[in-house]
Amino acid sequence: MRTPGTLLVLALIATPALADAALTQGKADFDKLCAPCHGVSGKGDGPQAAQLAKKPADLTVVTLKYGAFPAQKVFETIAGLDMPDGHGTREMPIWGDVFVTEQVGKSTKVEDAMTASDAASKRIAGLVRYVQSIQAKP
Repeated sequence: MRTPGTLLVLALIATPALADAALTQGKADFDKLCAPCHGVSGKGDGPQAAQLAKKPADLTVVTLKYGAFPAQKVFETIAGLDMPDGHGTREMPIWGDVFVTEQVGKSTKVEDAMTASDAASKRIAGLVRYVQSIQAKP
């Protein structure tokens, strides 16, 4: 089952002009939010990695691991949609929640929440596009 955000990811990756804009935003978000753990290169060697209970994933080998780049799976992981209930916590922040909270602030309007959700999906799509761009060549 694909979420609306996942469909956005696939559209951003497939449309060259949108993919370029998504890549630029994704790199900026990656450098600020992901590189502390995953490292600037995405290999899981960021300055905070040593403090984590589990070594961060090497994001440069996702395609090699799955045989093709799993855009939907990467989107769901970043958004926090991939963790079944009852499985405890994870060290990686649930960026979907973080992005929505940043966007919506203290508003209680449904329209604001929907706009925030769309903006969060676009940012996550940008991160997916960036992770796709750093894949090791087979």
